[in-house]
Amino acid sequence: MAQLYVHGTIKGISGEGIPGVAVQIKNSSRGEHTDADGKFRINGLKSGTYQLLFSAVGYKNHQRDVTLKSGQNQEVLIVMEENSQHLNEVRVVGKTESRALKEGAYNVNALDTKAFANTSSDINQVLNRMSGVRIQESGGLGSDFRFSLNGLSGNHIKFFIDGIPMESFGGGLSLNNIPVNLAERIEVYKGVVPAYLGSDALGGAVNIVTKGKGNNKLDASYSIGSFNTHRAALSGSYTAPKSGITVNISSYYNFSDNNYWMRNNPEANVKLQVIEDGKFVVKDRLRRFHDGFESYMGQIEVGISNKKWADVFVLGLTHTNTYKERQTGATQDKVIGEMTNKSHNTVPSLRYRKDDLFVKGLALRAFANISNDKSVVTDTSSRTWYQWNGIPDRVNQTSGELNVNKSITHLTGGNALAQLNLNYALTPDHMFNLNYNYNASFRESYNEIDPYNHSYDRSNRLNKKILGFTYQQDFFDSRLSNSFFVKHFGFSGKVIGTDSSVSKEHSSYWGYGGASRFKLTEGTGIKASYEYALRLPGLIELYGNAEEVIGNANLQPENSNNYNLGVFFTKRVNNHTFFAEASAFYRNTKNYIYSMPALSSVGGDFSMYYNAGGIKINGFEADLRYEYFRLLSFSVNMSYMNAVDRERYVRGTNREKITYLSRIPNQPWLYGSTDFNIGKSDLFGKGTRLQFNWFTQFINSYSLSWSKLGNKSTKDYIPVQFIQNVGITYSLKSGRYNITLESRNLTDQIAYDNFKLQKPGRSFSLKLRYVLSSYNLFNY
Repeated sequence: MAQLYVHGTIKGISGEGIPGVAVQIKNSSRGEHTDADGKFRINGLKSGTYQLLFSAVGYKNHQRDVTLKSGQNQEVLIVMEENSQHLNEVRVVGKTESRALKEGAYNVNALDTKAFANTSSDINQVLNRMSGVRIQESGGLGSDFRFSLNGLSGNHIKFFIDGIPMESFGGGLSLNNIPVNLAERIEVYKGVVPAYLGSDALGGAVNIVTKGKGNNKLDASYSIGSFNTHRAALSGSYTAPKSGITVNISSYYNFSDNNYWMRNNPEANVKLQVIEDGKFVVKDRLRRFHDGFESYMGQIEVGISNKKWADVFVLGLTHTNTYKERQTGATQDKVIGEMTNKSHNTVPSLRYRKDDLFVKGLALRAFANISNDKSVVTDTSSRTWYQWNGIPDRVNQTSGELNVNKSITHLTGGNALAQLNLNYALTPDHMFNLNYNYNASFRESYNEIDPYNHSYDRSNRLNKKILGFTYQQDFFDSRLSNSFFVKHFGFSGKVIGTDSSVSKEHSSYWGYGGASRFKLTEGTGIKASYEYALRLPGLIELYGNAEEVIGNANLQPENSNNYNLGVFFTKRVNNHTFFAEASAFYRNTKNYIYSMPALSSVGGDFSMYYNAGGIKINGFEADLRYEYFRLLSFSVNMSYMNAVDRERYVRGTNREKITYLSRIPNQPWLYGSTDFNIGKSDLFGKGTRLQFNWFTQFINSYSLSWSKLGNKSTKDYIPVQFIQNVGITYSLKSGRYNITLESRNLTDQIAYDNFKLQKPGRSFSLKLRYVLSSYNLFNY
C-alpha cells in the first residue's frame, strides 16, 4: 500500500507563518516542527483518521482531525490564537530555520527578517547588523557599496536569491535596492560555502531567502523620508486550490535626491572649500547637488503547483530600471555635476521543483534565466571640475568630467544561467547533493560620440562551469553532523584590454572542504569547517565599467585556505532565552584582488583592481543575545580581523616589500553593534502592538592606505564612528496595519566609509505597511 502524508501551514492571526510549532499525532511518537514559513509535513502514513495536536509557546493549543483515503494526501491550514496569559503551559521543542542553521556544521549566520519588515531598511542595512559583516557605502540611497565579510570583501563574496546567483539577474538587482519586506530570511556563510550554492566564492556567500510563495498573501508598503526619499514595495502570491494555478508578484520602487549636507571636518582632514573672488574659502556645510537615484523592479511568475509531475513549475519575467546621477569620483576630492548612468534589464526565467522524483527521497530543483543588461553612461560636460557649491571651476570644450574626451558609452551585458540541483536522502542520516551551474556572460561597449574608435568596441566574455558534490552524514541521533564536498571549476574567457591586447584563458580548478558539528547538549555544541576556495576575476575587474573603474586584464585568479572554529550555546529558563555564539577564523589568500585609486588616475577620478601576492587574515567574532518572550530582547556583537600583507619579498627578488605586514587599506578591522527592542501587545486595545528599537554601531578608526606607508602624523585615517538609529512601530489588527517612524544617525555624526566618502547625516522616515493573508480574504 502506498504511503500517504499530511502537510499544511500554521499561521497566527496576522497571517504570518509560525515557526517552531510542535505538530504531533495523538497517541503516537510521530511528529514534526514547522519551518520558518510555518509549514510542516508528516510522511509515511496509512489510510485512516488521525488527530493532530499543535502547540507552541504563547499560543493556545489546537487540534484537528484529518482523514486520509487511499491515494489522497491531506493539506490543512491552521490559525493559532495567542495565549499570553498562560505562557508556561507549553514548552517549545522546535527551532526556527535560522536557529537550526546556526547550530549546523557550517559557520553561518542566519537572520529572520520578520523583526525588520516594518522598517524602511533594505537588505544591506539589515546585513550591516551582523557580526563579521561590514558594508561600506559611497553615499546615500543607491550608492555603490563594498561588502566585507571576515576581512574579505567585494567580489570575494557571492550573493544569491533563493540559491540563484544574483549576478544572473543583471546589475539592476542589488542588496541596496531590495526592501527587507521581500525577504523571509538572510543566510551568511563565512569562509566555507556549501557546494549546493554553485559559485566561485572565495570568502563567503549571502543567500536571501524570499517569502514563501503560494501562501495566498499580499504585502504592501510605502515610506517617505529625508532628502526627498521614497520607497515602496509590493509582493503577493495566490494558488488556486483546485487547479493549482500559481501567480507570484514582487516589485519595489526607490527614489531619492540624496541632497544631504556635505560638511567640513578638520578632525578627519576633510576641507570643504570653494573658490570665491579668486580665493579658497572653507565652508561649514554645503548641499550635495547631483546625486539623484531612482530604481524599480517588477517580477511576475505564473505556473502550476502541486501536480504529480511537478510540485512547482513556473515561468517568470523580471524587469529592472535604474537611473543614477554621479556626484563624485573614487574620492570626494573629485566633484561631478552632470555625469549620469541609466540602465535597464529584462530577465525571463524558468523554475521547476519536484520532490520524490522517480524514487522516494530524490528531489530535483532546476532554474534557468537569460538577462540582457543595457546601460548608458553619459559624460559630455565641458565643465571638467565642479565645486561643492555646484559652480563649475574649469571648462574644456573637448573633455568630459571623468574622461579625457566626451563620451556617451553604451554598455551591453548579457548573462545566461542554467542550474540543476539533485538531492537524495538515502536514509534520514545520509544525504547526497549534486549541483551543476553554468554561467555565460559577456560585456561590450561603444562610444556614441566616437563610434569609429575601436578602443571602445570590445567584446569581453566569461564562461563558468561549476560542479559540486556533497555528502552529509549524521550520527548519534544527530549529535554529530559531518558534511564533505568537492567543487570543480571550469573557466574560459576573452578579455580585450584598453590597449587592444587580447587575453584568452581556458583553465579548470578543483576546490574542496568539509564541516563538522558535535552537540555537547541539545543547545550547546562546537563546530569546525575548512575549504580550499577559488575565485576567478570578474568582468568589471578585468574590463572596467566605463564609469569610475579602470579595467586590469592582467589580474590573476585568487585562491584561499579558509578555516573556521566555533561554539554555540542556547539556554531557555521559563520565558527567558539566552544565546551565545563565538568563532575564530583564519584565511590564507594568494593573488588577493583589492581595489585602490588607479595609479594612472589623477585627482581620485578612477579606481582599479590589483593583485596582492599574499594576504593572511585572522580574527574572531562573538554574539550575545537575551530574549524575554515577546516583550524584550537585547543583543551585542563584536568583530575583529587582522588582514595584513604577509608576502615579504617583491616577486623574483630578495628585496622586502614596503607593504610587508601592513594592514589592508580602506577596510575596518574592529567594529560591533548593539540592538535593543522592547514591545507590548494589546497596549491600546486587542490586536495592537507598540514596538521600540534602538540600534547602535561602533567602527574603530582605520587607514585609507597601507598602514606602514607615510608619516603617522600626516596619515589619512577615517576616525572612530558611533552611529545610532532608533525606530518605533505601532501595529493594529494583529499586524495587518503598521506605522513606523525612524531616525537614522540620530546624533548627526559625520560618517565615512569608502575612501572617506561622506554618508548622510541625521534622517527621518515614515513607513506604512499593510499585510493581507488568505484567510482574511476567504474567511478561513
